[in-house]
Amino acid sequence: MRDTVFKTGHIISLPALTIMVISLFSRNFYLSENYYVLLKLDKILKSPDERYLPMALFDFNDLTKKLSLPSIIKKEAIGIYKKVHKKKITGRTTKVMISACIYAAIRNSPDVSRTLLEIERASNFKKKSIQTCYRRINKELELETGLPDPKQKLGKISNSLNLSPIKTELVKRTARKILDDAKKRAVMAGKNPNGFAAAAVYLACKIHKASQTQREIANAADITELILRQRKKELEKFNT
Repeated sequence: MRDTVFKTGHIISLPALTIMVISLFSRNFYLSENYYVLLKLDKILKSPDERYLPMALFDFNDLTKKLSLPSIIKKEAIGIYKKVHKKKITGRTTKVMISACIYAAIRNSPDVSRTLLEIERASNFKKKSIQTCYRRINKELELETGLPDPKQKLGKISNSLNLSPIKTELVKRTARKILDDAKKRAVMAGKNPNGFAAAAVYLACKIHKASQTQREIANAADITELILRQRKKELEKFNT
């Protein structure tokens, strides 16, 4: 099989070069990383056990870039995807499975937080499909993933409310205290953190006389107003 020699001295196999050329015309490819992705592809194509990976790598690269995720999350997600392939876990499509693997990697990280809605928007797949795949992966691989701390969501929600810098910090500080009290009483155990974070921000806004509506805060947290009201009632039991 004929190889191509780049000016750097690297010899690239024809299959890898072909995939690169095709990908140059794909919206899923980023030119700034094409050389390094190409070298990775060439290494994979020489490994019979990983020939399913090349095109998937472009999708991982695309989606993690859209979500502004660090490389460690992409690496973790690709590792999960390899395990998925090895165990022959199937999903609706490969790209939905890739989205679910990225979500699983995020859920396993204490420092990175993205909602299913954010992944839905970036991937153009329904969050219900991604969540179904994620649950299948979690069940089959027995991933040690848990719900993120609601306090991780406070900054994003508060910063989206167009409050003054001083009031934003006051709201975050008060919301953090509300959530700490709720955690001590095990109010939030096993429940989605977005609703509690939004409810804590809403209660903190009321305390500091910031006129933010439930709709504004629910939209900032990517939840419904109904969920916000339900979680607010649960928190109010211990903060009245």
